Amino acid sequence: MTAKTDLRVKKSKYAIKNAFWNLLLAENFQKITIKQIILEAQVNRATFYKYYANKYELLDSVENDLMTEFEKMTAKAPNSLFNNDFEDKQLDNYYHQLVQYIYKNGAKFSALLNSDNGSTFINKLISTDKKVWQQKKIEKYLSVPERYALAAMIGMATNLITEWVKSDFQETPQEFSNVMRKIITPLLSNQSFFKKK
Repeated sequence: MTAKTDLRVKKSKYAIKNAFWNLLLAENFQKITIKQIILEAQVNRATFYKYYANKYELLDSVENDLMTEFEKMTAKAPNSLFNNDFEDKQLDNYYHQLVQYIYKNGAKFSALLNSDNGSTFINKLISTDKKVWQQKKIEKYLSVPERYALAAMIGMATNLITEWVKSDFQETPQEFSNVMRKIITPLLSNQSFFKKK
């Protein structure tokens, strides 16, 4: 593939995804049609179908884009969180970066969580978190079976994020970072949850 063709592909995909986001931010996913997407993107029907089989595949693609960045943010959690050797500043920095990413993409998170497909998006959030925590091999730090630890940590964090997004970001990012710190940090420092150093 030549650089010119590659650039054309990127431009077409970007136009389609951007058009889809514009439509999704304005109306319910179920009401969005392929015709609306191609008109908004200013591409022809053949171009759309060259990259996406249907609007569900496009939805999956834009969710995955968001999750890729979310995964990068989650992966920044220092390993010291799990051996009960973290400094408050490390944890505050991690919460701050994660919360800022969600807030910056707040309209997208809100559109996906409030759509008919909201539970699928929540499951993607949970799966992304699980993947990161498993890559960090947290099981060696745990005093309880990994599946329960992941259910507790990820479930709590995902529910807090979902509540914040669905409340239309009632708290500022700083206030929400503090909420996360007050609720999640005690779990991370719980001696019955993690092995003692």
